[in-house]
Amino acid sequence: MVELDVQHETFAVTALTPEEQELFNTQWNALFFPPWSLERELINSRMAVVEQGISAAKNSLDERKFGGFNAGANELGISTIRPGHVGLVGDTAEGDNTWVWTRRNATAPADDAAYDCWIHSPSAAATAFSLNRNEFVIPLYIVEQSTSPKLQTVKIDIGRSDVLYYDCAANQLKDERSGISLYPLPATFWGPTIDVLISIQASVAGAVTLRLGGFCVALGTFLNASSYVVNETNSVTTYVTACD
Repeated sequence: MVELDVQHETFAVTALTPEEQELFNTQWNALFFPPWSLERELINSRMAVVEQGISAAKNSLDERKFGGFNAGANELGISTIRPGHVGLVGDTAEGDNTWVWTRRNATAPADDAAYDCWIHSPSAAATAFSLNRNEFVIPLYIVEQSTSPKLQTVKIDIGRSDVLYYDCAANQLKDERSGISLYPLPATFWGPTIDVLISIQASVAGAVTLRLGGFCVALGTFLNASSYVVNETNSVTTYVTACD
């Protein structure tokens, strides 16, 4: 069992087999993040959390074989989080399978009482996003891809757990080589079909170039999609597979 104190939830786990663990270790060492990057250093520091997340995902997703970064269609695979994995589809203003997002009320003071929803239902901005039944997300940090960072505070609601307002500015890490800013997040796991709503507050109004850092563990068929579309009301499904 894995207990996440901030999320106030316990997850059952299924351990990787020795072969699966060896595959994970080998591919982890070959991650495409540059070895000099601060982002890679941050990811490496959270390796134990990722391993726990994979074991929890394996338990949640029918204990399928773990196939790593090149998993087969019916195996469990892993990839960095893509916009479509977290519902950023179908809206060119907020990102259609891209990490593009603009504050909806861009003329209002950024430090007003209202927060803007960033990760939410593809169909309704104030409604939670429901994860696909074949995915499990391990969020680790937020990246602001700008040399003039604006992110101030983040509010995370996960299922029945509401994480209190989290002052990102106090935890900002600046990568002097790439110019990006990293904001480590408390450890949380987003299991299949769970509802997630993330709202943010910026220090100034206008465009905020955000990316959610971490990993998505899911069926190979889900990860192998070239893009994602709205499914039913608050979730996503695959659109075109890379091998079509």
